[in-house]
Amino acid sequence: MPSQPPYPSAQPTVTPSALTAQANQVVHPNPHSVMGNGHLASHPGLIQPPALPLTNGQVAVAASVAAQGQSATADNHESLNGLQMLRTVGMGKYKFSDPGHPKEMLKELNQQRRAKEFTDLKIIVEGKEFEVHQNVLASCSLYFKDLVKRSSGEKRNGEALELNMSNISADVLEQLLEFVYTGSLVIDSANAKTLLEAANKFQFNTFCKVCVSFLEKQLTAVNCLGVLAMAEAMSCTELHNMAKAFALQNFPEVAGQEEILNVSKEDLVTYLSNDSLNTKTEELVYETVIKWIKQDSKARVQNLSELLAVVRLPFIHPSYLLNVVDNEELIKSSEACRDLVNEAKRYHMLPHARQEMQTPRTRPRLSAGVAEVIVLVGGRQAIGMNQRSLTAVTCFNPQNSKWYPLASLPFYDREFFSVISAGDNIYLSGGTDSGVMVADVWCYMSLLDNWNLVSRMTVARCRHSSLVYDGKLYTIGGLGVLGNLDHVERYDTITNQWETVSPLPKPVHSAAATVCGGKVYVFGGVNEAGRSAGVLQSYVPQTNTWSFIESPMIDNKYAPAVSLNGFIFILGGAYARATTIYDPDKGNIKAGPNMNHSRQFCSAAVLDGKIYATGGIVSSEGPALGNMETFDPSTNAWTLLQSLPCPLFRHGCVVIKKYIQSG
Repeated sequence: MPSQPPYPSAQPTVTPSALTAQANQVVHPNPHSVMGNGHLASHPGLIQPPALPLTNGQVAVAASVAAQGQSATADNHESLNGLQMLRTVGMGKYKFSDPGHPKEMLKELNQQRRAKEFTDLKIIVEGKEFEVHQNVLASCSLYFKDLVKRSSGEKRNGEALELNMSNISADVLEQLLEFVYTGSLVIDSANAKTLLEAANKFQFNTFCKVCVSFLEKQLTAVNCLGVLAMAEAMSCTELHNMAKAFALQNFPEVAGQEEILNVSKEDLVTYLSNDSLNTKTEELVYETVIKWIKQDSKARVQNLSELLAVVRLPFIHPSYLLNVVDNEELIKSSEACRDLVNEAKRYHMLPHARQEMQTPRTRPRLSAGVAEVIVLVGGRQAIGMNQRSLTAVTCFNPQNSKWYPLASLPFYDREFFSVISAGDNIYLSGGTDSGVMVADVWCYMSLLDNWNLVSRMTVARCRHSSLVYDGKLYTIGGLGVLGNLDHVERYDTITNQWETVSPLPKPVHSAAATVCGGKVYVFGGVNEAGRSAGVLQSYVPQTNTWSFIESPMIDNKYAPAVSLNGFIFILGGAYARATTIYDPDKGNIKAGPNMNHSRQFCSAAVLDGKIYATGGIVSSEGPALGNMETFDPSTNAWTLLQSLPCPLFRHGCVVIKKYIQSG
């Protein structure tokens, strides 16, 4: 420390006329009273108390040179840049704060390090010795703090602690020490990764943040995958998320870089399987896989089927699929790869059966403009005491939680119809139109966004159930002109023809029906006497036979049923919150978790492994519900979601893939 007299030779005074009320601070105008390390030479008479009492919020400014003329005033102005700040904390009490103190302290410590003064830790790396202060290094690094603590107990008094390190280079350690002792360091693209790895390893947490911030700004298509792998290895969440988002968003550019050919198989699978991979064409994903395999085909060809399984082959253009993919020699030589290609061919050739072909490969990527959406079809709108038939058809995209309008229904007063999806089209059958029972069947063509009449059912019906099995649309029971129907018929979407199959053992309407494990199941409903039908009826399409069992556990009516993970869920009905679960393998029925609301005349669909229940009414007096809720089997709980476009009931609810225009 440079020697200096403890007190200044001249002491300025503060006069009452110098008092001013600004900034709640007292400013001392004598910069020469500051010692070498930013310490202020103090004296009881340094600042005289003002003639008038100061309260918190008032400021005294010392201006002892103000009366020395114009030049003195200029000198005082210059001195304000180096003034030390005082703040009143009570009557006659001032708190001193020197913003330059930390910087001066670091500067002096760094000078001591370079002069090897007061150092007590020697680090030897690659034959080079670094002498530092233990407490300085420990204050910036949890790693060194722990290391010094453990090593200090082993050294004898008076001896400097000595550490030999082999897990860092001398150049990198020198740069880190420069940052520790000065708070600054030049970072560039050549040293950023190395510095971050070292800072992370030795737990220089502040410097880690600096490196992460730098690397985030330097992400390119050339380096993003390398940065991503490094961030994952270091468990650096912030950098990992940033690099991942960049790599996914810029896939076309990343796919053209050499770096992608050198990533591990596991990293490539994770990358290409992500729904957010931004690719307008799935062909590019396929070409990236083939290019990666051919980079080292002898070692990598064994991974081809695993990588091809994450390519969304059903979204590849049919001509490319037949002319390019089908003719690739690597694929021809693998039975597993040929099976994946054949799966994609079937998806293209049998659009009506796509509902039965759902795999991770049939889920569109977000960038494709195609999304799996929940579609609400017609029904009754109820706001307050007012009700009316709806012609609106809207879809909900869970990827962005937005609603989109689709082509409206081509009629105005239809109720008690049934709605089902087949492939990416929607079929609406039967119902009553202005009170008249109809046999009409309308098809919504997803690609064209319009409704068209198709072949009529052989029997007019309403309050019936419908479902799709093996690409064919079944209409089951319902209410006919003369009462309950046992009539069951099915529609072939290819031939546009209906055919009658074996009738229901027990005629019912308003039943819950679904397909599970190759069988058709019909639960409850309303019997011919107008009461709940406590019966479970099942149908085997291959043998065209029905069977049934009666059970008091089955008392649902006006409730939907859906299949998920091999179980059948019956939702609400009879103004109940209940979820009833049927296990077809064991043949037993149990109660599941209750929904958040009682729902009758609601509708439901399954999307991405979750059940969505929409709308319905709470009681015979209302109100109608304007929300939906979802059941997640992993948590075994229902969660309320955002509002529907309007409160509604007796509507259709299905899931299809739909192209959603951006914006």
